[in-house]
Amino acid sequence: MRTNLNVALQAGSLLAFVGLRFTAPGWFLIILIITLVGPVLLTVPSILALTVLRRRVLAPAVTAPFVACASFLLAAGLLMPDFGDTQDSVRAPLSVLMESAGLAAGPSGPLYVLGSLAVAGWSVSMLWLGVALALDARRTHRVAGPPHPAWVRPSA
Repeated sequence: MRTNLNVALQAGSLLAFVGLRFTAPGWFLIILIITLVGPVLLTVPSILALTVLRRRVLAPAVTAPFVACASFLLAAGLLMPDFGDTQDSVRAPLSVLMESAGLAAGPSGPLYVLGSLAVAGWSVSMLWLGVALALDARRTHRVAGPPHPAWVRPSA
């Protein structure tokens, strides 16, 4: 994958996550906005995508965790229900979007399970991304070869 496409993918998934969370606001969104840890963790894949921008093309071993991070972030943003002060305020962005389209939204129990799995998958893919980048940096680090003959002083 080209690195500029990866940066667009990471930034787009982050913006989509934020937009989806604002469709079903609740305490989870307020906590996410007030704390510093949440936004910092969410921007880690985008920042890492910017750090590998100079490579121009990513190896498949590094592309896969980047795509997994973006996919799981979108799934978590779409499926994870937010909680509020009343019983009817527990809604996921998917159910809000379905209601606005005129479709009947089901109970939020299965969405909570799927959303939790998406959050766990995002956490695992973040660890996978860190390991993949560390192994790729180690692989691309090359040992210096012998100097060019023009740079060596002739021995007398």
